[in-house]
Amino acid sequence: MQNSIRSFVVELLEKKSSLPKDFNDTSDFIQTGIVDSMGIIKFILELESRFDIEITETDIESDEFRTVQGIVAMISRKVNSVEDSK
Repeated sequence: MQNSIRSFVVELLEKKSSLPKDFNDTSDFIQTGIVDSMGIIKFILELESRFDIEITETDIESDEFRTVQGIVAMISRKVNSVEDSK
């Protein structure tokens, strides 16, 4: 599951901007300007739609939200939480 989440997140980022050669799963994609303040809204909506989750303001403000590794972990937790409650 995490590999498919990671692939989707990286694919979304690549749509926004070409990724630098030194980009990795711990690179801060907001600080490096890959996703700007306007693009972040669409990015969030696409993640929520694809994984049927809600990304809260607290999630967005967390350091975890700034990296591929962090977003994959966040989405995995949310997806597992939804599945566990069914």
